[in-house]
Amino acid sequence: MLLAWMCSYASASEKVKVAAVSINSGNSTLSLIGNDEMGYGLVISAHGHRYNSSQEGKPLMVMVDGAKTYGVYHRYEERVDVLVCHGKVVSGKGSQFEFTDTYRPLMGSGFSLDRAVEITLAAPNDKAFNSFFGLEIAASDVVTDHDYFVPGIWYKTNFEVDMAGVLAANPHDEYFLFREDRLPLPLVPLPLVMARSKADGSVVSLLHMEAEPTTISLDRGAEPLSDDRLKTGSLGVSCEHSTSLLFMYPGAEGERNHLGRRQQRNQWANRSHPIRSGAEQRYKLVLNFGRTADYATAISTTWRRAFGLYAPAIIELPLSQVYEGLLATLEKYFVPADKAGAGYDAPGFPFSVYLPSGEVRVCNYQMGFIGRQISDASSLLWQGPADNDGQRIEKGESILDFWANESLTEAGLPRTWYDPAPGAGATGSWRDSDSRSGGTAMRVACGGMESLLFAWRTMSSQGSDKPQWLAACRRLGDWLVDNQNSDGSYYLAYDQQLTNGRHMPTNTSKYTTTNPIMFLVALYQATGAEQYKSAALRAGEFAWSEIHKRYKYIGSVIDNPNVIDRESGQEALYAFLSLYDLTEDKRWLTASIQAAEYTVTWSYCYEVPAAIDAGPTDFPKDRSIIGQTLIATGHSAADLGFAFSAYHYYRLYLLTRDEYYLSITKLLLHNTKQSMNWDGKLYPGQAPGLQLEAFTVTVPRRQGVMQCLSWNYAAHLEPLIRFHQTFGSFDLSRLEELSIEQQLEMVRNCQAVQPSKE
Repeated sequence: MLLAWMCSYASASEKVKVAAVSINSGNSTLSLIGNDEMGYGLVISAHGHRYNSSQEGKPLMVMVDGAKTYGVYHRYEERVDVLVCHGKVVSGKGSQFEFTDTYRPLMGSGFSLDRAVEITLAAPNDKAFNSFFGLEIAASDVVTDHDYFVPGIWYKTNFEVDMAGVLAANPHDEYFLFREDRLPLPLVPLPLVMARSKADGSVVSLLHMEAEPTTISLDRGAEPLSDDRLKTGSLGVSCEHSTSLLFMYPGAEGERNHLGRRQQRNQWANRSHPIRSGAEQRYKLVLNFGRTADYATAISTTWRRAFGLYAPAIIELPLSQVYEGLLATLEKYFVPADKAGAGYDAPGFPFSVYLPSGEVRVCNYQMGFIGRQISDASSLLWQGPADNDGQRIEKGESILDFWANESLTEAGLPRTWYDPAPGAGATGSWRDSDSRSGGTAMRVACGGMESLLFAWRTMSSQGSDKPQWLAACRRLGDWLVDNQNSDGSYYLAYDQQLTNGRHMPTNTSKYTTTNPIMFLVALYQATGAEQYKSAALRAGEFAWSEIHKRYKYIGSVIDNPNVIDRESGQEALYAFLSLYDLTEDKRWLTASIQAAEYTVTWSYCYEVPAAIDAGPTDFPKDRSIIGQTLIATGHSAADLGFAFSAYHYYRLYLLTRDEYYLSITKLLLHNTKQSMNWDGKLYPGQAPGLQLEAFTVTVPRRQGVMQCLSWNYAAHLEPLIRFHQTFGSFDLSRLEELSIEQQLEMVRNCQAVQPSKE
């Protein structure tokens, strides 16, 4: 446990003349306020607020062996738009720490701080230390007076939902400090914490610039560790006596952590540097100030300001080679139906294969979500006619026929997970659940059937009608119309068995109401049947008021339900953008943009390297993690799932002309494939589409699930095929030869409503 913090005051060796000096940035003023006895304290005035150091009047802070000591600036130097401040802190046992803090104004309303800390005298009995920077944002210690944003960890609704983990889950905690290697940020290497006052909308953010979060292999678990090689900081909030934003270097996690075993998580996981004469710490922080009308705007303003400071490199890959490699991988692992022989009774793709061997781990079929059987089959089917490849068409058709003919219950609700049986004459079985909620989740059913609808349109465009595929989609569509709640919502999951003639909910959360919307819109576009359009719009109205306006993106990671997660942002983006296509109502575009900007906050856009003394890692040490994303709160797993959204971010680019969305598109098309065997170098001799399913960015660094699941292929193939379907190419350089107006017309043509099939 973190030791009790003791407080002592560093004093100047001689009287310091009372003085005051200031530098300005927009609506913000940074001042040193002096007095004869204490030296100089730091005060920042911005947007009607006065922000002090977390310990008022004492901007310097070190913790030595668990005891905190505060200090002041003893002198300063004024330069052009620069303020260089010097001070010394002396620990209780005599170690001396010299601080040099250089403040500069930034464009907008903020300041940068370059800090250097040197140990000029190491006392024999002092062992380890941390330095801190803290800014008090409120005299009150009530954490809920503000809304917070810590990417991938803390959003507006943390205290409103049953959190899966312990980080930022309890409003009664005094400290919320998080290691920066678990903090992604939209396209910038700037781990941050942001707070917005509920009273007046004032916003303060604290960012760590140029973070290089190196670590060692011993950095794992909750046990204390002191080592010079630890360069990972931590950011967060303190609510001890007042409310402050904090940066700690090196970074401990607490007062709760996600590093130790479950029984160790309600304690500090301390990290520090050894005390020795001449040792130094250096880091750069950024403080920004503003006021916004709402929480969503605060996040948007914060990340856009940060994006102006840095943009990550796009690691371009030969996408045509990647695309063909993925299709070849599907063909390699295709399982034909072989009821008369020793094979399985139904066609499909193995649920997962081992890495690096490429051996099949288990063969079962889930239609959507992490199974993506229908999506993968649709991808083979899409490319078959272009290559005049009858085998690809036949393989895709066989899988799609199975799902269209066999999966739906009598009422129209699909069964979503099938265990095929091996051996002659054997018959497989349907699972009665696709998640811990039980029954059929809307995420699985609607995602799978939307891919079947896409396949139907593919075959129709080739002059080959597949009426049973459309009929299956309509049966689910009719079920959705008949089972929509009176407020327009849908429940997360439904029992596959009938009770009094109806499929009853097995999970009554309504936050996944976005999941059926894209399917309903696509079904209306395919049929012209108004009931599907009406159901989509009613669901959209619920999602607008209960998800968009409340900034409540929850539950779409259905194997970890009702958790704040990335995929709920993606599902909201798809849903609202499809409603915009349907109506051209600008508010749906507004909701799409908010969902897109929320979703990107889960993406790692700065490098977090493997431990410097690590042996082999599951995610390759020499490949970039930029573009990989955290999955949900409550754990540390990251994956490539953001790749699914490349086409939709490009759509936002066309609709808004915002180059930022084009940058994200390139990131998702290219960087997300860094753990893929696309060039055969990761897993020599194995299929090029194999890719690590999930891994940890924070400790233990780059270790993960050494399996490739069938959804991994779909994450890359779906957007590439959507690009090709709409624009005739997924080569952005070719698309840039067309005007935005020409490309928007292509989108409209692709979304055109078909003649009614009534």
